[in-house]
Amino acid sequence: MHKILIVDDERINLALVKFGLSEQRYKVFEANDGDVALEVVKAENPDLIILDVQMPRMNGLEFMNELKMLQGLDTIPVIMLTANETMQDIFTLEGVRGYFVKPVDLPSLLAKVKEILGDDPD
Repeated sequence: MHKILIVDDERINLALVKFGLSEQRYKVFEANDGDVALEVVKAENPDLIILDVQMPRMNGLEFMNELKMLQGLDTIPVIMLTANETMQDIFTLEGVRGYFVKPVDLPSLLAKVKEILGDDPD
């Protein structure tokens, strides 16, 4: 069973994405900021991270920089969630595997997750 970490400070976004992933039989972990997310990454070694950009304390891009310093965990694929449609170039430079503008289209996100993890689409 694939493990996915969702990082978002907005509870409604966490709940929506978690529901969709759980329905697809993924094991889902959640964090509401980058500091907590780093601890989950170290403890659980997820197969994929779905990461919000704008969060208090440590934003998504700061989290990405910290993740890159974790040997053995620095290759975990990341999908970014953003309210800003103009960040595509930054995401490309950061090496993210996909990004979605909020509000997230859940079927499209689930299809991207399956593509990255190599799961057969339903």
